[in-house]
Amino acid sequence: MSFISEIESSVQAIFAAIGSGFQNDPAAGYGQIDNWIQHLNSINEPALRPIVQELQALRGFIDNNNAAGMAEAFQNLGEMTAQSALSVHNFSGNGDKAREISQKMTAAAGNLRHLANAPRA
Repeated sequence: MSFISEIESSVQAIFAAIGSGFQNDPAAGYGQIDNWIQHLNSINEPALRPIVQELQALRGFIDNNNAAGMAEAFQNLGEMTAQSALSVHNFSGNGDKAREISQKMTAAAGNLRHLANAPRA
C-alpha cells in the first residue's frame, strides 16, 4: 500500500468511526489517529508538529463527542494537507491524491458543522 493510500484509508476509517450521528464506537478512529501521531512523531520533523497537535486535538474532540471541535480540526487538517500538496507534482499522482484527501477532510468539516448546529432531540 502506498503512503497516500494509507493516509486515505486512515481518513476513511476515522470518518466511519465518527459517522452515523456518533452512534459508532470511536475506538477505530482512535487507533488510526494514534498510529498517525506515533508515525509523525517518529519522523521528528518540526514542520509536522502542527499536524500532530491537530490530530491530538481531533482525538480529544472525538473523545468528548464535540462535533464543532471535530469540524474545526478536520478543517485545519484539510488546509494543512492542501498546503503540503502545493509543491507535490509527479506522475504517480501523489499531489492530486493529497489534494483529494484535503477536499474530503474539508467536506467532513462542513458536515460536522451541520451536526454541531442541528437542534438536539
